[in-house]
Amino acid sequence: MNRAVETLAKIELFRSLTPEQIKLLDSRCIWRRAKAREWILDYQDESTEVFFLTSGIVRVLIQTDEGRETILRDIQAGASFGELAAIDAEKRSASILALTDATIARMQAATYVETVTSHPLVAKQALVTMTRHIRSLTDRVREFTTLGIHDRLTRELVRMSRPDRTGDNRAIITPPPTHAHLAGLIGTRRETVTKELRAMAKAGFIETRRGAIVLLDVQKLVQTLGRAR
Repeated sequence: MNRAVETLAKIELFRSLTPEQIKLLDSRCIWRRAKAREWILDYQDESTEVFFLTSGIVRVLIQTDEGRETILRDIQAGASFGELAAIDAEKRSASILALTDATIARMQAATYVETVTSHPLVAKQALVTMTRHIRSLTDRVREFTTLGIHDRLTRELVRMSRPDRTGDNRAIITPPPTHAHLAGLIGTRRETVTKELRAMAKAGFIETRRGAIVLLDVQKLVQTLGRAR
């Protein structure tokens, strides 16, 4: 693999390091390419390496005993995953699936710990990143435990949308997520999401068209949060 292209210089964690330090770390990694829909890590896997994503997108998933998948987050190029096992040597707490073709550097746990503990700015960035993830997961837990399906789905649609130029107070999601994807994000079944979206469309809150979901009145949609349905 071409080291001039595949380098940890693209990784946010190492932005404070010099080119020489980056080059040394590059040489201490094993580089690989993953295909879309390829599983990179399995839940309860006993490996301890840290993975750095220089291109592509991967997804962090957990699975219930009934086989239903819940999406924790999607990881974009420039980020990393697997740090927890490198720190505490425990089994993997989630599975990782490649959503697209991806380029990944695998670093031994000892190298990762040595790098973080030897460079204060790298250590600070690692703490900032982990704090960000903890806050995000805390928000997800709060929503899962205090909100019903309608409210969780509404919040997710608003988060995923961007302003629509065709009118004030309208927003659009394009490309539209699958119902299975939305179900994974809010911790329910695909059939439940389909039923909720149909109800929203019937009430005039959203419109499903080819290649997009349109939020017809974001303010009114948000006002439905917390109401008994």
